[in-house]
Amino acid sequence: MLYLDMIRNITILIIIVTAISLMFYYSKSSFLKLSSKGVEIKLNNKTVFLESIRNRVMPLTFHQLSVMQTALSNGTYFEVAICEDGYYFEQNIQKLIGKIFGANRTKEIFSKGGIYGMRVYLKNGQVINLIAQNNTYKELKIFYGIPYEKFSNILEKIMGRKFKTLPLGGLFELPIAMTKWNELSDEFQGVITHRKK
Repeated sequence: MLYLDMIRNITILIIIVTAISLMFYYSKSSFLKLSSKGVEIKLNNKTVFLESIRNRVMPLTFHQLSVMQTALSNGTYFEVAICEDGYYFEQNIQKLIGKIFGANRTKEIFSKGGIYGMRVYLKNGQVINLIAQNNTYKELKIFYGIPYEKFSNILEKIMGRKFKTLPLGGLFELPIAMTKWNELSDEFQGVITHRKK
């Protein structure tokens, strides 16, 4: 009996170590980041770099989270939102992005290693192409306003395969941020949740 308990405990330990190793591997092997020279997307050991300069940075601070909106010189936006202690982002990325943009619907094009390619369909019929990262549910990165041609090229490069043709569209050279953080700021229902430790 003691022998079986020991085998069960070793098996559980191996499963836990494997799960932690995979999480660490995927969080390090894929990322979406903004540097002083542009936006870098890495997935499957493939990297895409989009050169751009920061035009302006707008910090938004709320009780439960902080957002840094960065307008880039090519008309795109890069936003980083971080939850305060005890708060976490909605785990369903499509619902989360839909709520943040006040969308009519969202369509996930791909999802791998915590990186998501999506199209957001706004209530006025316009479409926004975006790439998001939400590995930890504490930090959300969104890169959006990507023109159709660049978006298609990014998808092909980082996924290593051609996608079926996407319908044309995608707002680009955005004059303002398209996210609705200020409209959601009362409760952030559907965006963040509070979890007790």
